[in-house]
This record gives sequence, C-alpha cells and structure tokens, in this order.
Amino acid sequence: MTSAQFDTSGTQRVGNTQFGNSLDPTGWEPFLMPDPMGMSYLHPDQLRTPTGSLYPYPSLAPAEAPMGQGDWTYHWLLQFGYLHTSGDRNAEFFQQYSAWKNAGALGMLAFSALNRKTGQYVEFRGSRINDDNQYYRLRMGTYGSYRVEAFFRDIPHVLSTDAYPLWNGVGTTNLTLPPGVSPGVSSQAQVAAVAADRPRQTLQVTRESGGMSWEGMLGRDWIGYAGVTNENRHGERDWGGSMFFSYYYTTPGPGGPGTPGIQGTGGGQNETVRPVDFTTTDINIGLRNKAGAAGWLFNFTMSASFFRDHKDSLSFVAPFAPLAGSPSVITGGTFSLEPDNNYYNVRLEGSHPLSFWHGEFSATASYGSMRQNDALQAPLDPAFCPTGQFIGTTGIACANWNTTSALSQQNGDARIDTGLVNLRASFRPTANLSTYINFRWYGENNMTRYTMYNPLTGQYGFLHENGSQALIVGNLQAGLFQAGNPLYQSYFTQFANIPFSYNDRQGELGGAYQVNSHNSLGLTYTIDRQTPQQRERTYINDQHLKLTWDSHSLGESTLRFSYEYQKRTGSPYNYFPYLPWYSPSLPGYVQDELGIAAYTVSQMYKYDMSNLKASKLKAIITTPLGNTATLTTTFYGNRNHYGADIGRQSASTTGADVSFDWTPSASTTFNGYLSMESSRIKQGNVADNESLIYQSPEQANPQFGGPMYPYANFWTATDTETDANVGAAMTHVFTPRVKLDVSYNYTYSRGVNGYDYASLGAITPAYLSILTAASIGNSFPANIYRLQTLTANLNLALTPRVGLRLYGQYGLGRFADWHYTGFDGPGDLVIGNRVYTDLGPQTRWHAAVLGAFVTLKL
Repeated sequence: MTSAQFDTSGTQRVGNTQFGNSLDPTGWEPFLMPDPMGMSYLHPDQLRTPTGSLYPYPSLAPAEAPMGQGDWTYHWLLQFGYLHTSGDRNAEFFQQYSAWKNAGALGMLAFSALNRKTGQYVEFRGSRINDDNQYYRLRMGTYGSYRVEAFFRDIPHVLSTDAYPLWNGVGTTNLTLPPGVSPGVSSQAQVAAVAADRPRQTLQVTRESGGMSWEGMLGRDWIGYAGVTNENRHGERDWGGSMFFSYYYTTPGPGGPGTPGIQGTGGGQNETVRPVDFTTTDINIGLRNKAGAAGWLFNFTMSASFFRDHKDSLSFVAPFAPLAGSPSVITGGTFSLEPDNNYYNVRLEGSHPLSFWHGEFSATASYGSMRQNDALQAPLDPAFCPTGQFIGTTGIACANWNTTSALSQQNGDARIDTGLVNLRASFRPTANLSTYINFRWYGENNMTRYTMYNPLTGQYGFLHENGSQALIVGNLQAGLFQAGNPLYQSYFTQFANIPFSYNDRQGELGGAYQVNSHNSLGLTYTIDRQTPQQRERTYINDQHLKLTWDSHSLGESTLRFSYEYQKRTGSPYNYFPYLPWYSPSLPGYVQDELGIAAYTVSQMYKYDMSNLKASKLKAIITTPLGNTATLTTTFYGNRNHYGADIGRQSASTTGADVSFDWTPSASTTFNGYLSMESSRIKQGNVADNESLIYQSPEQANPQFGGPMYPYANFWTATDTETDANVGAAMTHVFTPRVKLDVSYNYTYSRGVNGYDYASLGAITPAYLSILTAASIGNSFPANIYRLQTLTANLNLALTPRVGLRLYGQYGLGRFADWHYTGFDGPGDLVIGNRVYTDLGPQTRWHAAVLGAFVTLKL
C-alpha cells in the first residue's frame, strides 16, 4: 500500500508547509512502505547523523505504470470510507482540532506522474474528514527549471461544546435578549430562569487557507518566485461585555464568612459571543541570484499582507441596569472589532566572499510598514444612548457623544514603520578555528497620533465602558477633562495615544575552536542596547555570554552542551513617563488640592524594563545502542531573577526529555519518549489604601511604605506548573500486504496559583466584611488536565489493487479548573449581575472514533 512521495519544496515555498489532518497528521505515513535495501548497498545497517541519531529507512518506490506510449509513468491511490464516533463525542478536548462527525470521509486521494527523461512531474494529494477538516495540494513542474503549487486546507478549532449564550443573534453583530428578559430592568431570578432553558451551542472557529505559488529560472543565474495565500477565519467565540465594575458582595451569605451574600449596586459583567469573520491575504514576490554577479549572491523579496475584518462592531443588550434605580437609558454596549490593516515589507540580502581567512561578508536591509486607516465609530451607540437623553444625572447629553461628530478625526490614520540593517563577516583563519562578527540595527517608529477631543463639547478624554462609568460614579470619574469647567478641570485622564517606539543596536562576536578530533568549544558575546521612547527607561543594555561544548569523547555518546548568561541594566527608572499624554499637561488644568492619586507604586518595575540576571543551561546526550537503537536525553533549565520586589520577581523552568528510537529492521520501528517540565513565576505588588483616595493629600504619595502604599498591604503571587508527557509509537510490516501503526500518548498538566500577604490590608476593603484569614488561605485549587490517546491504523492489501484500512482512536480525559466550579447547568451561568456563556470543558470524558476505508490503487 504505497504511494509516491515526491517533495519538490524549495527554500521559497509559499503557503502552508505541513499538510495533514487528524486522520493522517503526517499527510503520507499510512501509505509508505520502508525500502529494505536501506540507504546504501555498501552499508548493512542504517546510517546515522553526525550527532548519532539513526536516519529513517527511505520509502519504497511505488509501482508505476506507463502513461500512453511516451516517457511518462504514473501512480494513483484512492481511499474512501466511513467514520463513526461514540462515547462522549461532544467533549471539547475530543473535538478541539478535529470536529469529528459520523459521516463518510476521504482518507486519501493521491496521484503522481513523472517523466524521467525530461524531469517533468505532477503531484496531487488530499484528504477530507469533513467540511471543516480537509486539505488538498497540487504541485507540478520540471526538476531544475520551475515549480507551480496550489493548495487548499481547512483547520477547525472547537472552543466550546457546552455554550448556552443568553443572547439571540449569535454569529451576528447585534445580540438581543430572548423573550422574558427586559433590557436593564431584569432581576437575577428572571435572567437565571430564562438562561436555564437556553439551547446548547458549539462555538468554533474554522481557518480556510488557499493559495498558489510559482518558482522558476529566469535566465541562467536568476531564480524568481511569486505567491499569494488567502486565509479566511469564520465562526464564533466567547467575548467580554463589561459594564464597569461587576457587582460585588457586601455581607456574608447564609454559609457565613467566606460565602457571598447581598450584592453591591454598581456595574455588571456580560460574557457574550462575538463573530469571527476575518480574511488575510499574503503576497510574496522575490528574485535571487544563484551563481553570483561580480562575486555577489543576492536575494530580494517584497511581501504584503492585507487583513480585513468583515464585521466592524458588536453590540449587545444588557439584561441588568449598570446602576440600580438609575434613570439612565444605557441598556447595552458596543465594541469596535479589529480594524482592517495592511503590512508591507521589502528586503534585500547579499553576500560576497572575502580574499583573506576564507571569509565571507553578508548584508541585509529591510523596510516595513504597518498601516490602518479604518473609519472610527461614535463613542456611544445611539441605540443605548439616544439623542435627547442624558447619562443619569451627570448632565452629559447623549447627542454630544452618539455621533462621529464627537471625534477629533474620522479615521484611525495609524502607522508604524520598521527598518533593519544587518552586517556580518565570518572567517576561518585555520582549519580548527572559525569566527564571526555581526552588527544589527532595528528601528520601530510609531507615527500614529490620535487626540481624544470632542469638538461638540470642547472636552478631552472619553466616556469609559459605553458611558456606564460616568453613570455609576458621576462626573468625578467620567473620564473627561475641560479647562474652565469646575466639574472637569481637575480630572486626571488620558487624552492621546502614546506612540511607543524604539531602536535596537546589537553587536555580536563569536567563534568555535576544534580542540581535538573529539571536542570543540564555542563562545559568543552579545551586547544589545535598546533606546525605547515613551517608556520607563531611556536606554537598556543587555549583555549575553554563551558557551557551547560539543564532545564525542564519552564513548559512543555525543554531548551537546550550552550555557548562557544574561545581564540587563539600564537608565534610572521612571515609573510614570506618560504625563505628556494626560490632562495635567494640557492648558487650563487645575491641580486639585488633594493632588493626583498615585495609580501605582513608584517601585513597580515592568518586567521588560526591569534589571535582569538570567542563566540558561541545556545538555543533549545522544547514545547509540548497537546498530539499531538510539537513546537521546535532554536536560535544560532557565533561571530569571528580576531586580524588583514589586512586579515580576523571578521566573524559572526546569525540564528533561528522554527518547528511545529502535529500528531493528526495515519492517519495524519503535519510538518511546518521556518529557517532564516544571515552571514557576513569582510577582509582588502592594494594594493601595483606598481610604485616602479623594480624602487626603497622601493619595498622591507613590512611595512603597508610605500611607498610600503601606508595607502591610504587600502581597505576592506564585504560579507553578508541572507538565508531563509520555508516549510510544510502533510501526510493523508483517508482510508486504499487512502494516500496523499503533501510538499512545499521555499528557498531564497541573497548575497552582499561590499567594501570600503581609496582612489583611492587602485584601480589597469591600471583601473584608465577608472574608477571614482561614477562608482566604494561601492558594486557589489546582487546575489539572489529563489526556490519554490511543491510535491504531491497520492497512491490509486484499489484492494488488484493492486494500482495506481500519482506523481507530480512543481518548480519555480528566479536567479540573476551579474557575468553572459551580457551573453544572445553564441556569448556573447567571451569578448576581454576571452572565457567563459556557459551562467549561467536560470534566470527565471518554470517546472513540472508528473508521473503515477501501483503498484503490494502480
């Protein structure tokens, strides 16, 4: 049961580089037979790579038939059958990337034709599980002359199989409430009763990709290539729809301290469903020189990417009022979805040999631009803030904000340009020594300038959360600034986008020395200087030192070892460099007598701007076992220590991988592997003293240990995760007519979010009345994920042209995530003034898929 496997891939392939689906991840493997002759008539066993790993047996050439009277030969294979699922077949993790269905399926359709005299060829292959999971690829050309490729593929991603959206209109841009739920005036009991009867839905996003490419000779020394790829993503996924702060709880519930009781009276949270309807078109054009022009080798490329979102916005009707008893007409919200945008890039690479030390010089230069100029939408939706109405008692007129006339500009006019220059010189002065020097410059210039100014009112800033923040907290926190207006002249708010930009200059010096026939050493030093703009530091220096050691002196084993040390320092840290884009920098701003509340502590270091000492270690030992097996062991560890107590403090990863490969003969292969990894991230922060806000001048003190951020309010959070993966795969050819593939995989993941605090002052005051130290504890429950998968594939040749393929997969999963605790039915998705969409993945499931296929071949 073999099939031709011509792969004419060049270095400039356009589009997808891997073709396969859940029925056949490799795209070919179930149809390949190993060639018992191996790789060489002169060597009785399989050959090994320089590091000691066995090369796989080459595939047996298929039996081909002549096509007509000419020099063409061809081979084809058709496999069709039926798939059946059973068990918990709607489990999310079973369906996640397969979308299994009970239906007919195309296991494989393959055709290849070759003219051995002229080098012309044609290849086609495809497979189809269902409408959402399929691929097809056509290649044709002449070896050494040109190649043409076309492809199409679908990839499903099932996001939820137990969603119960409260809203009607899922998949559209207008979500409406079902009968029985009234906008803005419904009670929790009413909404929960309606939610309990909502139909179950599956949320899924499917990616459809298609494209064409050409590569061929343009004269004697030049090769050109061009390609276009188009990808559509369509479906639905969960989406947030906040209406300012969620309702909190102010008193203990019937269960006593630690349980929620009476709800607060502000805000709300609505988890909705948004449509996904994107198209991305990529275009690549290039020209490369293969023989050298005046000693130079060139590669020139131009690429462009065009993203289009066919849905501009999403609006939803809210079942609960943002503020109980308010006369406001705000009964919903609107989101602007991803804007259309374009990306362009041109790149030129060149290399030239040097006349000394067997050297070579290479240079790369590129320019890129990201642009977006979509039409902007009005700050408020007139459906939820109609003309003639006001936001509560604030006096803010809807008519001044529910129109695009409230914008300072009508389009985004966003643009970021990038540039790159890379120069490299490499030398080999002696047979045992190689060295190089490299310089790289990269710049990113953000030219986007947007000022949030409403010409209808003369105000700067914007109304948060569709106006619900102003409704709940009043003019004091409406998000607006206006000179000369006592309500807004002292309000601290952002009025313009911050144009983050940076330059990066990097120098690197490295080399390798062959100590003897069994050992070689490598050393690399890199200095990286970044000069970010509008960030907490004006410059950052990153230094890297990397040592490598390759050794063949451990008997039959090969050792590859590397160690890297990194140290990051920089200019003095400014915890808030963004004042030029906030209202105090505008004319007419009046400083409040209490000062500006410190919204963060000054000792807070952002992790990418913080000092850092990091080390990375990796060792790979490859041991041949006789002539037929290989044992490979990998150890690695990363340690990052940041120079901050507040912010990210440390991050580390430790892991080991062991794999065993055994190929006793061409008819049998076995692979087993074990992988384990543990990671840990720790961060610290300090809660503010909320009793000072708008009450005392001490609110403006950002210092750690001061009245606003006392030591007693300090807390830390530590996220730890342990992952393990073990599996085995075996292929055995019993006879040329019987082949069996079996694989097993077990995946385990356990994550824990732990925390510690100096005192109960670190807890939000609103919750202190219902929490105790015992109920707070020191961690959340563990999140645990287990998945076992057993897959078998049996190919039987009934006759030389007719075969039978039997396919089976069994999955068993266990899932525990405390975020979904209490979500047992759709009625549980309404909690207070919070509305959620799905119950989460099934906690315990097992499912199977069985398939039987008839295979027809030449």
